[in-house]
Amino acid sequence: MTMANDSKVDNKFDPERPASFDNSSLDDGDFNRDEWLRAQGEKNPFYVHELTWTPSEEKEIVRTFDFRVLTWIALMFLFMQLDRGNMGNALTDNFMEDLNISLNTVNLGSTIFTLTFCLFEIPSNIIIVRAGPQRWIPFLMVLWGFATASQFFLKDRVTFLICRALVGMFEAGYIPGIALYLTSYYKRSEMAVRLSIFWSTLAVANSIAGVLAYGILHMRGVAGKAGWRWLFLFEGLATVVIGLLSFLMLPGGPTATKGLFRHNGYLTPRQEQIAMTRLIRDDPTKADTRQKSVSKKHFFKALFSPKIWPNILIGFFGLLPFAPLTILSPLIIKNLNLGVPALVSNLLVIPGYVISLSVMTFVSWSSDRHNERAIHGALASTYYAICILALATLPADANKFTLYFALIFAMGGQTCWHPVNAAWIAGNTAPVGKRSIALAMYIISVNACDMVSVNLFRDEDAPRFYTGFYILFGALIFTIVLFIFQRYHLMYINRKREEKTKDWTAEEWRHYNETTKDEGDDHLSFRYSY
Repeated sequence: MTMANDSKVDNKFDPERPASFDNSSLDDGDFNRDEWLRAQGEKNPFYVHELTWTPSEEKEIVRTFDFRVLTWIALMFLFMQLDRGNMGNALTDNFMEDLNISLNTVNLGSTIFTLTFCLFEIPSNIIIVRAGPQRWIPFLMVLWGFATASQFFLKDRVTFLICRALVGMFEAGYIPGIALYLTSYYKRSEMAVRLSIFWSTLAVANSIAGVLAYGILHMRGVAGKAGWRWLFLFEGLATVVIGLLSFLMLPGGPTATKGLFRHNGYLTPRQEQIAMTRLIRDDPTKADTRQKSVSKKHFFKALFSPKIWPNILIGFFGLLPFAPLTILSPLIIKNLNLGVPALVSNLLVIPGYVISLSVMTFVSWSSDRHNERAIHGALASTYYAICILALATLPADANKFTLYFALIFAMGGQTCWHPVNAAWIAGNTAPVGKRSIALAMYIISVNACDMVSVNLFRDEDAPRFYTGFYILFGALIFTIVLFIFQRYHLMYINRKREEKTKDWTAEEWRHYNETTKDEGDDHLSFRYSY
């Protein structure tokens, strides 16, 4: 959806310009929604209907949010990824032998982690609307930090599975909660790049994890404990510290910026007005910040919306390769016998994460710049599919370094369109209650696929896992089809709405706004991005 008040253009308010409309599809003045926008804006004390500002003023505010909010959120996510990814590093330090468990038990632990993660995702996002993300997210972080650290005391298969369940339960809600939180700061045309920055810490965390693991795993024997025990302990306690600091660092929104470490408010009164007015002109449903619960209506509208489910399925099928590549890549590299010590295999995965960061950043930047989602997702998925196909078709006697580079480039496609799809859902779903559930559904889908994907790689299929890679290739082809379908699906809905309202007068729009029960993205003035 093209923003009516993009920072590249004059931000003087034009009542004849649709405030949250795709300007490429309709000419200015085709209808007048000034009255509706004014009515929505009255719900927020910081909204000023006739307010104007310069592009430089808006850029300064966005840079402030990037520095003050986004960087801290990225740091929090980095520690989350360290906690989620350290299992792959632990496997290279005789983890299975120490606990007397098999790879199938490790896969079961991943499945249980994902199951509890998914079960608590929606309840957590319902709570976050009531409690506020600035409180709920740090609370979750402290809990999963302690759960991670407790793996220092693992004794057997049962304690391993219990700990994986606890970590999954406490991490649930964090990612969709953050995505929802960011929508209170950024316009739709700014979200993909910000989510890319957020998810880029995934690649950074995985790279750092290799370095940390290389050092910490050498502590095997200290106090008579295995190196992987120290790995879980140190990274878990570090997460607890960041979680406690987050209670102090996260503001409640763009106009709730006062508090410890916030320099008595880092936005001036005028900047607060600009921050909220630009958001409301971009999406009038963001005007009402009083909503503190998710209604049954919004819950079921999100759950059964045919406009959301294609994006949910994209997340499920398109990210099937993520978990096995993340968890098993150090083990696969170790089994390639590249002539390096086993622990060095944790360092050899780092180039894959560097490529992943580069590809994801470019795709997200281009998607925001061109205000396009589906084609970017389809092309990125094509790159991913080609890399997975290479791993599935290279012969058993292929050069081991060829296999290594094929794996590295496959890792480079892991999350290449993930921020784009999340931004697509966030921008196309309103109001906030419905958006909260939709984002939770999406994160459930991308984690539920882990329960399937990790079990595609079985002991009996090692070390090349041909069957698993062929299945992943098929899933990516289906993902490409879904991206194209969703594009034309949303284009069709936009076209039908345009045809229905193109001849409406200002009086007819006023009557519709006063009498309709349509709200959020169901409102006839809403146009979906694609």
